[in-house]
Amino acid sequence: MIGMSDRAREFGEKAWAALQEMARAILARKPGAYLVEGRLPDLDLRLPLVLKGTRADPASFSAALAAEIERQIDEAIEEEAAFQPGHAFCHRCVAAACGHSRPPTSRHVFLGYAPTGAPRWMEFAQYCLEARHPDFDRLWDAAPAFITILMDRAELSGALLGSFQSDGRELLGQAVAGFFTLPARAGEGRGVIALTFQAIASRTDSGRRRLGLNILGSAPEGQDLALLWERQSDLAWRRAVRWGQAALATVLRDAGRRSGARQPLTEAEIERRVMAILQGLARRLEQDVRGRARRTAHADLRHETGERPTRKAVDDVRDAGDGAFLVDERNGAVVVLGDRGRTHFFTPEGRLVSSVRYSRDAIERKRKAGLWRPLAGAQAVAVKEALLRGAADGAVRA
Repeated sequence: MIGMSDRAREFGEKAWAALQEMARAILARKPGAYLVEGRLPDLDLRLPLVLKGTRADPASFSAALAAEIERQIDEAIEEEAAFQPGHAFCHRCVAAACGHSRPPTSRHVFLGYAPTGAPRWMEFAQYCLEARHPDFDRLWDAAPAFITILMDRAELSGALLGSFQSDGRELLGQAVAGFFTLPARAGEGRGVIALTFQAIASRTDSGRRRLGLNILGSAPEGQDLALLWERQSDLAWRRAVRWGQAALATVLRDAGRRSGARQPLTEAEIERRVMAILQGLARRLEQDVRGRARRTAHADLRHETGERPTRKAVDDVRDAGDGAFLVDERNGAVVVLGDRGRTHFFTPEGRLVSSVRYSRDAIERKRKAGLWRPLAGAQAVAVKEALLRGAADGAVRA
């Protein structure tokens, strides 16, 4: 028989695991998550637990808990950042959240500072054309070319007049990259974006120097880039950015070691290290984008040849209740939720497109973001019958 202390420990371990999962799910949808993923912050959670009465509401407790975790994660990101994530610092306004600090469209990249300190933006394809990049004409293809270009400190800040230079923030270099392809929603046009990856140094009030990687860009239709973290769990630049941030963290650490040995890294050496890291970041971006394209082509081939097994998908359709049928608003695909996070995507005609696993949190985020609309009642019944008929007729293919 399990004693009370054993049961209490079991409940405590379950609560700990649930809080860990909740915190990581909230962190995963933060655009600046890569800044603190290497050393996750300790969270000091202090909320009243009302056991009975009208205030004993699990929904309210859950909302308050999520808000507190989100607040502390935001503070950790802000503390670690050398910038305001997603915004270019404007020396003209002496601010990181003014009307000049974000690109005007999802296709614009940062090109440096005007003499009076305002950020300069240009449409990426136009920049590639003016730079005479050999692949610029392929940016308009259905499967657009992917181009990365590095820019150093002199190129970005060389025109900035000294009287407009704000102390405490240094743009050491950057990489511009595009086009990344995205699933487009209705009314958003072609789903491509260009991004700017900046290496920025700053100092805290205590004098500690920080070095971080900032990502500048806009989601389609000019929305905040954070929207993409809500919409998608597999962003093409996520892995490269994590590597870049970790690599930048080693620069100042190494500089500190050499300083202790009375051989401090010079500013020129630090900038060379930073540019090498940006070059590595660009290379990883190119590898990841090409790898995704190959995986997509391979998946298409498997769909055409019927290699992907469908038995489990059909079983899940057969066992699914009304609440398990949804529609992906971006492409009209039918989404069927199976057991243990299995998620199947069908064309409206009943062909199996893909099967993946999602966590409960990932599924809930897509619901809340309006990406997956639930089918209810007669709609769900009709879809279920159509999919099962397709399976019986051999129309459901991998």
